[in-house]
Amino acid sequence: MIEEAALDLFASQGYEATTVEQIAAQVEISTTTFFRYFPSKADVVLCQQDGHLPELRRVILSRPASESGLAAVRHAMLQVWVPNVDPEHTLRAGLAVANSATLRGLYNDLNRTWLDGIAEALAERKGLSSPDEEVMITARVALGVFNEAIRAWGNGECGETVDTMVERGFAALTRLCAEWGAEWARTV
Repeated sequence: MIEEAALDLFASQGYEATTVEQIAAQVEISTTTFFRYFPSKADVVLCQQDGHLPELRRVILSRPASESGLAAVRHAMLQVWVPNVDPEHTLRAGLAVANSATLRGLYNDLNRTWLDGIAEALAERKGLSSPDEEVMITARVALGVFNEAIRAWGNGECGETVDTMVERGFAALTRLCAEWGAEWARTV
């Protein structure tokens, strides 16, 4: 109820203009009760975003050693993150983030947490004590594909499910890498 009320208010008057007091009044609770559920107003939008990172890391680490890091992350995203996307919340939260510089900054910080978590899991898969350049690039690319798939899905660009959009993103990456590889091989 709190999330719904907050997202309604964010949509009608903007994130920055909405107060915790207004959100609490909307659902007839005290601000103290609000803060029992959410540490901050931003957490109403972003709270569901990183709860599955430990599970994502676990799945990345459990993937076969013969599988590439990118494939391991792709499988983990499809197994852990995609099934936990709440379509309505994701769409409404995405609008709030898009319309608020504050939330965009916090979302970028959250993306950094995801990037670090993915990179650390990939490094551990390779037996490294910390992420190297290859691991960081792999994590950035995988996260970029996922974020672009969510963005395109949220904008209704293809009218497909989240998992289909993520798969399309990784398929596009595969095609781009093959094209670039062939082109690079001709120039070397």
